[in-house]
Amino acid sequence: MCSNNITEYLYLSILWFNRRRSHDPCELFPSYPRPKTKSSTNPHHGNLCTAQDPIMRLSHPSALVGISSTPLRRFYSSSRTIQENDVLFLRQQGTKAPKWHLTSPLRADTKIRLGYGASIGSSELIGRQVLDVLNDSSGRPVTLHEPTLASYIINSPRQATPIYPHHANTIVSLLDLNLPRPGEEAHDVDPNHPTQPFEIFEAGTGMGSLTLHLARALHAANPAVPPSLRNTLCTARYRTDGFGLDLADKDQAALDSYRSSRRAVLHTLDRNVKHSRAAHKLIRHFRRSLYFPTIDFHVGSVDEYISSRLAETDNQPFLAHAILDLPSAHDHASQVIQALHPNGLLVIFTPSISQIADFQTWVARTGQPMRPERVIELEVSTTADGVLDTGGGKEWDVKTVIPRENPEGAAVQVMRPKVGERVTGGGFVAVLRRWPVDQIRSQVESSTQESSSEVECGFENKGASEAEGSPESEETTQVGGTADAELTKTE
Repeated sequence: MCSNNITEYLYLSILWFNRRRSHDPCELFPSYPRPKTKSSTNPHHGNLCTAQDPIMRLSHPSALVGISSTPLRRFYSSSRTIQENDVLFLRQQGTKAPKWHLTSPLRADTKIRLGYGASIGSSELIGRQVLDVLNDSSGRPVTLHEPTLASYIINSPRQATPIYPHHANTIVSLLDLNLPRPGEEAHDVDPNHPTQPFEIFEAGTGMGSLTLHLARALHAANPAVPPSLRNTLCTARYRTDGFGLDLADKDQAALDSYRSSRRAVLHTLDRNVKHSRAAHKLIRHFRRSLYFPTIDFHVGSVDEYISSRLAETDNQPFLAHAILDLPSAHDHASQVIQALHPNGLLVIFTPSISQIADFQTWVARTGQPMRPERVIELEVSTTADGVLDTGGGKEWDVKTVIPRENPEGAAVQVMRPKVGERVTGGGFVAVLRRWPVDQIRSQVESSTQESSSEVECGFENKGASEAEGSPESEETTQVGGTADAELTKTE
């Protein structure tokens, strides 16, 4: 929104606020002339308004001259109207603490069960604004919130342990995804040289947490989904005889047409059908299938899927990046590496550092065209009080309170880390880059020569030190002896 529109929006908001309090124009602008009456005349201010109420004012109304007459619109964050098929995060006022409830997609003819035996109709929520407050069947206030991606994942039912949101954000940032929007590159509009889609492969869908984070990063690179198709994806039923949505022929053709126009695709695979179906449902329900069309779900083995795709491309690479969240990643990585474009990244997520070491040993032993770039340990985090979102970091309790011992005393600030909260997360991530085969071989040979030279130099230095009486060793021994003596003396 341009600055003129923002200024006009603020001006009219203040105008509306003041009119709610008084219809007197003198209370809107201090310089507005007031009729000369006994109640308004002031010897110090002449015939100007001197309102005593704490009313919001514009000190310089003349600054609004020349404002654009473009119709005002609410900011997007404040104009969020709840629609059918939305998922909400309801905060129910409790006896001691509030209770949070993640709803299923809203349907006009359904009811939502809350705590304390209360409920609320979905039809009462549809058409409301986010942050509206209404009462449930027991009279308790319920505040309507829109769930964040983190709170949506953590509070959704699960059949597999998720990659927690703060870890998923870290993995996505390691891929450094910077895709342009459609039409921003010259080759996007060249029909003679169509570009291949940017494809990412994820092995191990699990709950779908990392899948959803990756899809959000790729979403802007794809064309817009027609509203009618998006609504169909939200309301369609699942097939009873297979995997996927039961769409009419017309809707299926529209979906296939959109998929062929995608510029960024996320392929996620899991060998467990139940896990894949649960992740399919989780991603479909988030923000009314906002990121759902970006993803292709697959069930089966990694080798079968990658080999079939390589057969379609004549063994040419087609993947930009790949993520392996598997117990034994090296057992399935050979064909994935073959499918990676040069300069593509391979991310390995494991619960222990020894699994990372085993994978790097396999890479070196088999001569894979991969170079390790970094290995990081994922930090654990604590959950927020009441809202389980695990957005990362350690939770602190910061508030201003009045001591109970002295109710009339001054307020004091409380700043302390929260203890006793649930600790989540952890694990290790390795990032390896795909190199051209000829370059990686030459680099391996040069690295071997450098390592041999370092070893030879090490032996020479060791021999020289021994010949000179090893002063460094003597110094180390002396220091160590002194330290031991001091320790004994202290004891």
